[in-house]
Amino acid sequence: MASPAVYKTAQIRIGQVFRVSSSPDVAPDETDSYISLTRGSCSTCADIQKGIWAYKSVTEPGYSLKRVPAILLHSNPFKEGSENTPWVDIVEPDEGYAIYNGDNRKSSFRALDPRGNALLAGIQDLYSNPSKREYAPPILLFTQCEVDGNRKGYRKFSGYGVPTRYMLVSHREKKSERYFTNLVVELALFRLDAEDEYFDWRWIDLRRDPACNAKMALAAAPTAWKLWVRFGDEAIERCRRRVARDRTVSVIAQQDCAESDQRILAGVSRHFASRPHTFEGLAALVAERVIGSGCKRGWVTRRSADGGVDFVCRLDLGSEFSRLRVVVLGQAKCQRSISGNDLARLVARLQRGWIGVFVTTGVFSRAAQEELYQDKYPVVLINGSRLAREIRLLTNEEGITLEQLLDREARWYEEHPQTLDAIRILDDSLFGTPLLSLDSISEETPSE
Repeated sequence: MASPAVYKTAQIRIGQVFRVSSSPDVAPDETDSYISLTRGSCSTCADIQKGIWAYKSVTEPGYSLKRVPAILLHSNPFKEGSENTPWVDIVEPDEGYAIYNGDNRKSSFRALDPRGNALLAGIQDLYSNPSKREYAPPILLFTQCEVDGNRKGYRKFSGYGVPTRYMLVSHREKKSERYFTNLVVELALFRLDAEDEYFDWRWIDLRRDPACNAKMALAAAPTAWKLWVRFGDEAIERCRRRVARDRTVSVIAQQDCAESDQRILAGVSRHFASRPHTFEGLAALVAERVIGSGCKRGWVTRRSADGGVDFVCRLDLGSEFSRLRVVVLGQAKCQRSISGNDLARLVARLQRGWIGVFVTTGVFSRAAQEELYQDKYPVVLINGSRLAREIRLLTNEEGITLEQLLDREARWYEEHPQTLDAIRILDDSLFGTPLLSLDSISEETPSE
């Protein structure tokens, strides 16, 4: 380890941008350099060519156990949906959440054959085993960003955390039409409020030091990380980063999304242009996902008498005796901007204890948002940006194309029209699936 006089410990912030340069002459105290930052007080830095990279393992003093100091992930949103990167990473530092796609790109390999995927899969036990959590490496996430019109050479720090879920997702090679699977990791990004939003790189240096044991290094870790090491998965939500925001979001901010999202929204608009009402099937599915696992969609209303409600869902909270069921009324619009008048039709249908959800391919005006918050109406707003994000997740998770998804949800719309009162969604029998059709029952009934 270099002496403190030679190396200046880096205090970095989430969102801070670092210049990427392969030059070996970068001064060690230039903390705006990615090379200098990842080198720290040691002699080696991160490999800038690797999307998944780990520091060299060190032996835990007094044990034969090898510990990985840290794993660095690099996400490049400018390559999303390309031939070599047919997936989309989701990085939301303010929500403490990320979905990262691994490094398998070929049908000739299995999902865990590439070195990066094998690394992530091979250390699962360190995060799930209580006796090994203090040895688990923090995941450090960096995202390619644009500076002065240049999309190359800059990365910003998007947070640190732990993997919470591993998935295998199928993709198709564009040239060969062959299929392959890739590892996808869901991350919980941890908070830094106790550190005044500063991440102390000294913690990473200590984890790299073979003379420093895990307990000594842990003393320099962020408070949220220490909490997770102590309590594990049950502390994830307490550790997750949450950034308080202005209660309204500008139209410009709502429109600020990746090119891949814009292509998705354009595809949705084209698909439903001639029959916009069939968008309600997709909207109901996205509402179900956004509201959460306890939400299930029921039906779409008849066009002639929807009364401001396009679809009906149900939200189940608790279980068994402690179960609560809530009616969810939804409205869907394939249009550029949603006003207060658009929201008013939905709000007028809400009864006490019910909630609403409004899904659009466009944006919600500031006036509409302000009115909703001032009157404290329980309505979930899903704008085009969030819609596109959920569609990306769906197509990635299911290994289908956008058109396949849209066709499927249009069919769901055609198969689920109802004229029932919304309160009937609370009837469990409506969610039952018959094992036999009436025709097959009559055929199997013996004649007298």
